[in-house]
Amino acid sequence: MAEVILKDIVKIYPYIDKPKRKYFGLFGKKVAPRIRKHNLQITDKGVVAVQSFNLDIKDGEFIVLVGPSGCGKSTTLRMVAGLEEITEGELIIDGKIVNSIEPKDRDIAMVFQSYALYPHMTVYQNMGYPLRILPQNITYQFEIDFLNSEIKDRENEKLELKETINDEKKLQVKLEAIDNIIKIHQDRIKECQDKIAAGEFSYVAKLSPAMRRYKILQVAEMLNITEYLDRKPKNLSGGQRQRVAIGRAVVRNPKVLLMDEPLSNLDAKLRNQMRAEIIKLRKRINTTFIYVTHDQVEAMTLGDRIVVMKDGFVQQIGTPQEVFDHPRNKFVSGFIGTPQMNYFEAMLLLEDDKYFVQIDDYKVELSKEKQDRLRANNVGTQRITLGVRPDHMVVGEEGIDGTVDVNELMGPSVHLHMTVKGKDVIVIIPTLGGYVNYVGKTIKLGFNGGLVHLFSNENDRNLEYLNEEYKEDPRLAELREKEKQEALKAKEKEEAKPQE
Repeated sequence: MAEVILKDIVKIYPYIDKPKRKYFGLFGKKVAPRIRKHNLQITDKGVVAVQSFNLDIKDGEFIVLVGPSGCGKSTTLRMVAGLEEITEGELIIDGKIVNSIEPKDRDIAMVFQSYALYPHMTVYQNMGYPLRILPQNITYQFEIDFLNSEIKDRENEKLELKETINDEKKLQVKLEAIDNIIKIHQDRIKECQDKIAAGEFSYVAKLSPAMRRYKILQVAEMLNITEYLDRKPKNLSGGQRQRVAIGRAVVRNPKVLLMDEPLSNLDAKLRNQMRAEIIKLRKRINTTFIYVTHDQVEAMTLGDRIVVMKDGFVQQIGTPQEVFDHPRNKFVSGFIGTPQMNYFEAMLLLEDDKYFVQIDDYKVELSKEKQDRLRANNVGTQRITLGVRPDHMVVGEEGIDGTVDVNELMGPSVHLHMTVKGKDVIVIIPTLGGYVNYVGKTIKLGFNGGLVHLFSNENDRNLEYLNEEYKEDPRLAELREKEKQEALKAKEKEEAKPQE
C-alpha cells in the first residue's frame, strides 16, 4: 500500500504527418483524400495525449479514471506502470520519484483488458509465476499467518502419528522432531511480532515453496477459484479467467494495483458479478487501486473518487455522489448518469436579489443553496443551458409542453422518450403500481428548482462553481475567440452597408 502522486504529468507523442496519397475511385476517377480528424491538441512537440494531470492518491484509496475512448486514461495508467515514458512532470510512489525507474522495480501489478494468461500453464502455475521469478514484499503479518498454519498442520500430523504408530520409542522420536520444528516456528513468530512492535512491517525476499503455496491458496480462496487450480485457461470461462488474472496480480501483494478495463470483455451478468468481487477484494487486501474504465456505472460503484477525463484534460475529480450531484461542466453532467441528462435553452433571471430559471412561460425559483452559490460568483441575468436529469422531471399541470414518442415500461418505472421544443428528452416516471400509456399525448413537464444544473452558454461551465480553478482546452477558447471576431466583422460589415 502506498501513496501515489501525479504532479503536472504531460504525455506528448511525436506527430508524424504522412504525405498525401493520390486516391482513385471507380474507373480511375480521382477522389479527394479523407482528412483525419484529431480530438487531441497538436503542438510543435507533437500530439498531447495527457495535459497537466495532477492527482494525489492516498494510501489504500480506490481511484477510477473514467472517460470516452481517446481521453488519455489508459495512457495515464501506463505512465504509472512505467510502460509509457513521462514527457513532463513527476510521478511519486511511496515518497519516491519513479520517472526513471524500471516497471519491475516499482512494486506494482497490472491487470489488463485481455487476460494475458500463459495457455500452457495451469491456474496454480499462472498465479505462482510472479512469486517464483521476483523477490516479494513480504509482510511480517503474512509470515506469522503462514507459520501459524504450519504449526496447526504439524499438530494435526502429531495426532495422526499417535493413531498410526504403535511403537512407543519410534513415535517419541518423530514427535520430538515435530516439536523442534514447532519450536523454531514459534521463535520466528516472536521475532516477527517484535519487528511489528518496532515499527517494521515488511521485508523483501523470495518466498519459499511452502510460503508460495500458502499465498496462492489464500488468494484462490479469496477469489473462489480454488477448485480450478489444476485447470488450464482454455478450460475456464471468461469470468474465471479474469479472476485468475486478478489473482496473479494480487498474489504479489503490490503497493499499487493497476486495472485497465478488466471487465470490458465480459457479458453484462458477469460484469455485475465481477464488480461485486472487486469490491469484496478491495476490503480484504491493503492495496492502492487505480482503475480505468469507460463505463460510468463501474466508476460510480467502485471508486472512492473518480477522475473524469476528456481529450487529455481532467474535467473533474470527486466522490461519485459529488460528481453526480454537482457536475462542474456540461460534459461531466452528460457523461455521468444513465440515461443522459436533458438540456434546455433557458433564461437565468435575477429579480429582487432572487434567481429564477425560465423556459417560455414556465418560471421556477432556484433553491437557497443554488442562489447562494450564484450570488457568491456574481452571476447575472443571462441565457443558459439548463440541465435536468430524467428522474428529476415530473409530469404535472404546469411546465413545458412535450409530445411522447415512445413509452418504455421498465417495471418499477416508465421511460418516456419525448420531443420538447424540437429536441429529444427522456423522462423517468415511477409506475407506483399503475401504468399509463402516454404515447402520442402532449403533457407538461416540470422540475424542482433545487435539482437543476445551470451551464454557461459561453464555456459550458457550471455557473455555481465559477470560482474554482479550471483548466480548459485552449482550442475551445481559440474557437470561441474566432467566432467572436467573425461575428464582430459581420456586424461591422452590416453597419458599413449604405442605407437605402
